[in-house]
Amino acid sequence: MTFWDFCAPFYDLSMKANGEAYAKMLAAIQELVPYGASVIEVAAGTGAISIAICHRASNILCTDFSKQMIKVAERKAEKAKAPNITFDLRNIYDLAIPDESFDVVIAGQVLHLIDNPSKAAGELRRVAAKLVLLPLSFTKGLKGFAKIKMDLYKLLGFAPKVELTADEYNAFLNSIGFEVGKIVHCEGSVPMGIAVWHKT
Repeated sequence: MTFWDFCAPFYDLSMKANGEAYAKMLAAIQELVPYGASVIEVAAGTGAISIAICHRASNILCTDFSKQMIKVAERKAEKAKAPNITFDLRNIYDLAIPDESFDVVIAGQVLHLIDNPSKAAGELRRVAAKLVLLPLSFTKGLKGFAKIKMDLYKLLGFAPKVELTADEYNAFLNSIGFEVGKIVHCEGSVPMGIAVWHKT
């Protein structure tokens, strides 16, 4: 069992602990996803983003590499009455989907966790027809209670490969092949940002 399988039943608690920023992030993504778009969410965790945008998208493929995360997401989608979401186990390095299969690709809270973000970024760009959205929490340089929370997560096994401030996010994305048009900032105890990349 992986760390992510283990924490799947409790994953939503971490989102609630950063509720202000997370709510702003979900609201911003709802505005960014065009009506009628086909969407794939990669590394979706328990499916919060997919469920939040299900009324805008025509269809959503919600994916993660953790079977337990997908199980939680399926239960939440059923409760939310979101029949246009389907679920599958997928590897971010090899999504096994044809080029430009989805109008919008969303991959939140993942590129800073993996060994080869450049390879993953290339796969996200490949399957996107129009737009890639990359939400991320800025965990570097936190102070006070926010730092205590993050230190606790690390004790439990949360192990980011790189931590970033809001100012460093754009440079990180450029280094892995994403020249983003803008970053939407979402303030909170742990601030977040959504990088927006348009396929030309």
